[in-house]
Amino acid sequence: MSIQLQELLLCCRGLENEKATERKREVDRFRRLLKDPDVIRELDRASACRPSRNNTQLTWDAVFRFLKKYLQKETELLKSGRANVSAAVQTNRRKKMQEISSLVKYFVRCANKRGPKLKCADLLTHVVEVLQSSFSCSVYGEDYSSLLLKNILSVRKYWCEISQPQWHTLLEVYCELFTEPSRSINRVLVSRIIRIVVQGICFQTESLSHTLFGFFSKALNNTREETQLTVLEHLISSLNVFLRSVAMNCRKWVCRLGEELMASVLYVWSQKRPSSALKEQMVEFFNLQLSVHHPKGAKTLETGAHAEDWGKWQSLLYSLYDALVVEINQIGSRGKYATGSRHIAVKENLIELTADICHQLFGQDLHVVEVRSTQRETHGLHSSKRRRVELGWEVLRDHLQPHHSDFDLIPWLQVTSVLTSKYPSMLPAAELPPLLSLLCQLLGEQQRRGQRAPYALRCLRQIALSSGHSSTQQGECLCPDSCAGSL
Repeated sequence: MSIQLQELLLCCRGLENEKATERKREVDRFRRLLKDPDVIRELDRASACRPSRNNTQLTWDAVFRFLKKYLQKETELLKSGRANVSAAVQTNRRKKMQEISSLVKYFVRCANKRGPKLKCADLLTHVVEVLQSSFSCSVYGEDYSSLLLKNILSVRKYWCEISQPQWHTLLEVYCELFTEPSRSINRVLVSRIIRIVVQGICFQTESLSHTLFGFFSKALNNTREETQLTVLEHLISSLNVFLRSVAMNCRKWVCRLGEELMASVLYVWSQKRPSSALKEQMVEFFNLQLSVHHPKGAKTLETGAHAEDWGKWQSLLYSLYDALVVEINQIGSRGKYATGSRHIAVKENLIELTADICHQLFGQDLHVVEVRSTQRETHGLHSSKRRRVELGWEVLRDHLQPHHSDFDLIPWLQVTSVLTSKYPSMLPAAELPPLLSLLCQLLGEQQRRGQRAPYALRCLRQIALSSGHSSTQQGECLCPDSCAGSL
């Protein structure tokens, strides 16, 4: 063993000293040695050698074992200390706790700075042991969660080495940390780890945890009380990953959970002013629910649609339609007053979702429905108000009137284009002439300043593709003469 490693070994043994002052001195010495390039180089070399019976070299894993014993000893001393102490003593204790956990984090960073040197299984076992102890978790939980996130789950080699039982253990631990009343660890950090662990389970294992249905039901039914929207972003992101993985085999459960959570997610959408990243996750959630409830656009139970409670689901669809109409109109309003150049078109995923909702609701006998919208009152309570929502092709044509600005008009041209492209047979014959007339008016305004013409042309092309075959069979063209050359 080299001189550098001999000195480090003596230091590690000194961490087990019964005297607190001696242990503190050895901790300072331990930190200095880890800054020595020669010590690092010798530890790397020893750790790279294959282990043998006669191998007495000090490795990174061996040093980690000494460090775990030191942490356990200090933790027992902290745990056995009196509860009723002065503020100064409490401050010293908190400082001691921070020093212990920061020492472990510093050691792991030093060991793995040049690539993973510590065994993943040993690291995870130690982290889980600390988090499963109520006292240790309250003392070191946040630091160890940060260690797990930054120095274990973010390392590709470790990600591939985590076993299926370890993934599930991590999930159980962090789901419990999130839902327990004390919430001693930062909820953003916990939700972020849950998202990564759910991804790990779905991508790296063959066994999905069905307990997640219960967890998401509990965690996301309290969205009204959640003040940190980043937490909701991570939770809904992990929910989407999970639902994509189980949708084929657990369709009824996915539908049931979606019907349970839809109102809460819609409340966040309309009342919480979510960030664009959170909205992206909510749009994905809505799209997932539409595809599971209505595969290939099925509208009725007889054609393949499914819902645990059909009446409730239809009511949720009306509320979602209302929220999307409001959202698209707000995007247009914000665009009119934005400074500088701005892209007018709305993101494709939002347009696809709106088109799918329109496909489900247009063509029904109802043209006006009452939707219950939740309002936040000044005294902090919530009240539900009913508002009338119009739907149908007539409403869509109202959005396509030539006098509207590009910001108001183009998103609905996008919706019309996708709607006629995905569902060519849903356009009623009676709606075709007035819709074509409107689109040709818009196309005839090419000389006018604006960006609407390409979107109007795209709509006309989609309608021509969907109705051209039937029109040809009838021996007539429904397009006005003004648009014939453009098409």
